[in-house]
Amino acid sequence: MTLTFTDIELERFLDDISEPFFTGDIGKWRARMVLPFSMETGSGPVTLTSDADVRRNFDLYLEACEAMGLDVVDREPLGFEHCEDGTVLATYRTNLMRKGQRITAPYTSTALLHPTSEGWKMSAILNARGHHAWTGRPPKNTGE
Repeated sequence: MTLTFTDIELERFLDDISEPFFTGDIGKWRARMVLPFSMETGSGPVTLTSDADVRRNFDLYLEACEAMGLDVVDREPLGFEHCEDGTVLATYRTNLMRKGQRITAPYTSTALLHPTSEGWKMSAILNARGHHAWTGRPPKNTGE
């Protein structure tokens, strides 16, 4: 499958993985991932293997957003690299904001994106900041 990945596609992807944390639209978040999905965090890997895992993990992020009073998750595109196998490594910086103020230090992550018949979907995020870093709860490898 040949899909073209451009700056515009990167911006669409980042919007699609940011907006659901304020709309509660897990469908939009889930539509941008393939299972199994892994997040490499500072506390270790988290692997989501089912829709139930995705739901539990998403709900914990929603709780963290509410607890922190977030009103913006700004993901700034930094660049992307086309890989020989047709995948793309997309790198971005995340700013967690409340009332126009950054409330944590920004952090940089890279998503591994795969071309699918439904568009570009991620199978992994490297250097994800898990909800546990926001809430102080240690993660389980299922994302709980």
